[in-house]
Amino acid sequence: MKGERNTSSAPMTMVYPINIRFPMERANSVQIAHTCRELAQQGVRVYLLVRRTTKISDAEILAHYGLTPHKNLHIIRVRVINWDDHAFVWNKSFYLSVLVYILWLLCTRKIDWFLMRDLGLAKVLLPWRKLFGFKIIYETHLVSYIMAQRQHELLPNTAPVPQKLLRRIERKERYVMTHSNKIVVITERLKNCVRELFDVSTDSIAVLPDGVDLSQYQSTSANIRSGLVYIGQLYPWKGVDTLVEAMQYIDDKLTIVGGIPFEEDLERLRSKAQELGVIDKIQFVGFVPHSEVARYLTAAKISVIPLPDNVMAREYTSPLKLFESIGAGTAVVASNLESIREVIGNELNGMLFTPEDPVDLARAVNALLRDDIMIDKITQQAFVDAKTYSWQARTKRMISFCRG
Repeated sequence: MKGERNTSSAPMTMVYPINIRFPMERANSVQIAHTCRELAQQGVRVYLLVRRTTKISDAEILAHYGLTPHKNLHIIRVRVINWDDHAFVWNKSFYLSVLVYILWLLCTRKIDWFLMRDLGLAKVLLPWRKLFGFKIIYETHLVSYIMAQRQHELLPNTAPVPQKLLRRIERKERYVMTHSNKIVVITERLKNCVRELFDVSTDSIAVLPDGVDLSQYQSTSANIRSGLVYIGQLYPWKGVDTLVEAMQYIDDKLTIVGGIPFEEDLERLRSKAQELGVIDKIQFVGFVPHSEVARYLTAAKISVIPLPDNVMAREYTSPLKLFESIGAGTAVVASNLESIREVIGNELNGMLFTPEDPVDLARAVNALLRDDIMIDKITQQAFVDAKTYSWQARTKRMISFCRG
């Protein structure tokens, strides 16, 4: 267990309401868990408000992410109506329950900051600031109204969002962006989008990319590793189809870790691998708890991040597995996109390839597999760079940003 410390000059209390089940298999819950745990580690009293969907203990929840409890971290499960077929019901019940709990918190103790990622909830809380003396830091990983406008491009079976709803989302987002005390984004490209679209001051926006828990990894030589690994969701817009196609030109094995059992993507990719004749070169592991990710990354020689060239990947994505890969000392082969280039320099701390091009992906992978000197140079530099992206470094910057 990490040692207890308090590096803050004065205690700070932060409330983080997030409308998710917890723990959860998606990357955003990993980021939330590590952010809250490290904020607590650095002396911030954190109240994480999530849906009550399970009776497991805080220790069991945190163990899912490879974390341990901390006296400063309070995971509060608010009551919701868990009606899976009616998202409107459990969403509204969460908002009602969490607002009642927040009101109780505000009346019983001093709250310094609300860390928000929900536009609707942020809009409701913003008018309360003067009355209760708190501030709001709004964290966003995308521009909501643009993503709503373009989501049918990422999800082909999804109908376009009606213009009336798009205008409503834009008005709400503009209000939250222009009235929040601070804004956190995960890429420079997103910072520029927010600044230009909403006329927000540069000084009120901080770029805090996703991070990695370096305590879970140690750098090992590529010579004792083998094969490729992909870790993450398997949705079409993640680009794993391109990676499966590239295996026709790669003389090595691939392990794919991820895929939610009740979704169709795992079987879709298995069928694709079978059709292309590469099924014997690919091991489909399926979903594993985040606490098990480290052993797959440290066993592999190369970690592939095959994002396609779409609005989500190009402008907004800061892949969690990118930072975990460099933290594990695993060579990264990733799509040559602006968001990726903020972290990866070609042949410096990774290799880049043309998005959606399986032949160029295979070229980048094979170049590393055939050059031990190059792969060692890349992984050593990546492991050094990973220290910049630790959760500890990220939360220190967040605390400093709040106090600034």
